[in-house]
Amino acid sequence: MAPMDPVKLARQGDSTAIALVLKRAIPAQGVTVRVHLEASLIKVLLEAKEVPGQQDSLPYVRQVLTRLALPQIETALVYGRQQGERSPAWNVELALSSQVAVPAPSPRSAAVQPTQPAQPFTFTVADLQQLMAGLDPLKAGFLALLAVYGWFGAGNYTVFGALEGKDPVMNFLHGVNLIFHEAGHTFFALFGRFLHILGGSLMQVMVPAGIAVYFFWKSQRYASAIALCWAAQSLWDVSIYIKDAQERDLPLLGGEGVLHDWHFLLLDLNLLKHDQAVGGFVFGLGSLLYLLAIAGGFYYARKQRTRRDDARI
Repeated sequence: MAPMDPVKLARQGDSTAIALVLKRAIPAQGVTVRVHLEASLIKVLLEAKEVPGQQDSLPYVRQVLTRLALPQIETALVYGRQQGERSPAWNVELALSSQVAVPAPSPRSAAVQPTQPAQPFTFTVADLQQLMAGLDPLKAGFLALLAVYGWFGAGNYTVFGALEGKDPVMNFLHGVNLIFHEAGHTFFALFGRFLHILGGSLMQVMVPAGIAVYFFWKSQRYASAIALCWAAQSLWDVSIYIKDAQERDLPLLGGEGVLHDWHFLLLDLNLLKHDQAVGGFVFGLGSLLYLLAIAGGFYYARKQRTRRDDARI
């Protein structure tokens, strides 16, 4: 009996046959191909004495897998690794469901093929589903709550909003920020009167910003993004204080006789008549930081793959 065509075996989901078809398509010499199938995912590991080139290998892998049209396989994770190493040097995720099936190129014809025109960017419902499937639901859910609060709650960070006090989140975080604000006055008292007064607002922003930097340094990027949201909210809180510099309507800790920080600071800088512009700038800076923190948080809310998982192919 003649041996069965490896392409037919590959289309039936035989991982060994898939690896053989891929190896034949990749023009580089000495590349070992290993394949592992998991539900709707196929993992492809390319190994050689030198790390297989990403740009030299991916087009062939993509076109072969698309041509095979493996049932239920929607995504491919392709890894390049040097022989003897435990961790891949590079890895790329390919979405197969939206790819157009074309014949896999042969090594001889690859060099003379005409350049394909760039495909327009599209984002389908399937792309959205794939993106959501890759997110940790708890992390993404909490970030969604923060995003909703930022969208609807940022408008409360005005002098009137603070006096009205109807935003419970703003009231709670203001109380937390106030602890560090007062500590900042004490700490910066060593550096002269101007920094003594400015130190309250500085410290209430520096504390969450410092926490964000610490988590980022410890490679806890999701936690860093959450702390950055807090730093952005603290800038919103400071912007209220700045915008109140002329009118001084906000009740201050210690009573009416207490010095208003930003009245003193802006007066000293000859900017008191521009308190709304300065406060608006700080609010805008906080809003930009909040948007970056939310975007970064969703990026780092993706499900993490361990090195052990990467090696199981």
